[in-house]
Amino acid sequence: MRKAKTKAKGKGLWNWMKRHKVVSTILCLLILCFLVMAMSLGVLLWNLNKDNVGIVDADDVDPNADEVQIAREDQKNRDVINVLLVGSDSRDPNAELGRSDTMILASFNKAEGKATALSFLRDSLVEIDGHGQSKLGHTFAYGGVGLTINTINQQFGLDVQDYVIINFENLVEIIDQLGGIQVMLTEEEVAYYRENGMPDIVAGNVTLTGSQALAHARNRSLDNDFGRTERQRDVIYGIYNKVLEQRNDPSTLLSLIQFCMTQVSTNMSVTELYEMAMDVLSVDNLKTQQAAIPTEGTYEFGTYEEMSVLNIDLEANKDYIQELLY
Repeated sequence: MRKAKTKAKGKGLWNWMKRHKVVSTILCLLILCFLVMAMSLGVLLWNLNKDNVGIVDADDVDPNADEVQIAREDQKNRDVINVLLVGSDSRDPNAELGRSDTMILASFNKAEGKATALSFLRDSLVEIDGHGQSKLGHTFAYGGVGLTINTINQQFGLDVQDYVIINFENLVEIIDQLGGIQVMLTEEEVAYYRENGMPDIVAGNVTLTGSQALAHARNRSLDNDFGRTERQRDVIYGIYNKVLEQRNDPSTLLSLIQFCMTQVSTNMSVTELYEMAMDVLSVDNLKTQQAAIPTEGTYEFGTYEEMSVLNIDLEANKDYIQELLY
């Protein structure tokens, strides 16, 4: 089982960062790539001080526990790192309380120098261990992040062991501290936003304030969940690009990191996050890509037990994920 780093060790790392400004800049980018990027996705579902979900042998997992443990998986490729970002927008009056509103796999392939943001749509109908068939988004309510990870691994042939649970409440402040982020808006999106409290917004590659970016990431009124998750990924990349612009200002980035680290729940240590970011930032001309599961042509809209669901072709999506990530 992973254990969180002690407070003393955490202080030691921060002091080391302050003494080595060049490396501290890299670490700022690192955590912001994997934590600040992540913070554009959802609301904190439990506090950072809560015990981490453990990793155990598959035979020791109780799928009916209130907090399901993560089943240990062998890493499929030593050059590929996968982290699941989970969030829920509890301020949405139409949201299903306690169910994961957002599930995005952040994947980095060191050998190929590429980073991928892969959204899993919450309405996908899947087999959930111990609970039968239901929506993928229901796994969090049934057994926490452990059951969500186990289900994704089982259904899509992945090896996820690490997670970040995100606080959406602070997205506005983070983006405003960055001076806003650039996002491409369509004419249709702009028309909708002008009718809903943003009278001066324009189409094209525009700078959004924190509140505007939050509204954009939540918007699913114009299309469906596919459109909403694409907008969420666009906001992630907007944050990522703005962070890169400020990589020569370590003091500003360090203050953002310190804020972010108190707003997320993760089973990863600061050292693990540091090492991951070092790998990412060592790549010249990092290739980025984004996608959603199920992919186009591999699903049908349907109903199951009076729920609207996506009936998906699991094998086709497994193949697509393997090609995309590896």
